[in-house]
Amino acid sequence: MTETLHFSIGAVDVSLQTRCRRFMDAYRGLYESYLCERASENAINIELLAAGRFPWLRGPFTLRGEGIPDFEVRRSCEVLPHLEWFINWQIIHSRHSYVQLHASSLVRDGQAIILPGDSGSGKTTLTVGLLARQWSYLCDEFALIDCTTCKAHPFPRALCIKEPSFEVVERLGMPLCRKTSYQKPTKGRVAFLNPLHIRRDVVGLPAPVRWVVFPRYTLGATPTLKPISGAQAVFDLAKQCFNFHAHQDAVMAVLAKLVRDADCYRLIAGDIESTCDLIEALAEKTVRRMAG
Repeated sequence: MTETLHFSIGAVDVSLQTRCRRFMDAYRGLYESYLCERASENAINIELLAAGRFPWLRGPFTLRGEGIPDFEVRRSCEVLPHLEWFINWQIIHSRHSYVQLHASSLVRDGQAIILPGDSGSGKTTLTVGLLARQWSYLCDEFALIDCTTCKAHPFPRALCIKEPSFEVVERLGMPLCRKTSYQKPTKGRVAFLNPLHIRRDVVGLPAPVRWVVFPRYTLGATPTLKPISGAQAVFDLAKQCFNFHAHQDAVMAVLAKLVRDADCYRLIAGDIESTCDLIEALAEKTVRRMAG
């Protein structure tokens, strides 16, 4: 029997339809707090299809959306990570009121930090470290920047943690769910962290961007911050912008406005505690300056 559920996840509404109860239950387990009765007009609509009479046993599985090609998933252990990935692509193709940066985003004292970077730069682990220090969560995959206000908006998706970071995340006291093993072809084994299991008020409100920090994790490195110019930050942000080529002139105008009021840095990240200490000191210095 086909089931359809609707979710309002911060700035993004998702409607998921499938007859694969196993995967619907898995998705609902991550986003049950965001369930709503009906779909909004601009909801992202996803259909998860399975071949055969017993779709809960084996694939292939097909993800179907609007405006992008179908995507086939061969193994059941890859369905949930690919569902999250497929929703991301729907956001990229449909949410043109936002400049969409490949970045983690958090809030402290009403000010947002964005951590742009490629996969493997350490931004998700750093996000977990800051959440453990009472920062508020916007997203670990997107910085959704409103084109009018330049504020970063929440899309509090579950954090996808790669296996090499499992121990670090659990050492920080975070409720990582390892009960079910998932796989991503390019990342290996992954597990999900529901941010609402950290604390109920973890999700932040839309906030102006005060810090733009480009992290790069280096094993054993002493964490350091190096200031960069606004012009350099705009150039590097454009490289991390999902919808840059579709709206180049508008994106550049938003990015230039964004960095005008932001402090911009490159971060060499090392030990998670020391790295978070450095970010916390930066935030405290800025807040004191603003208060004075």
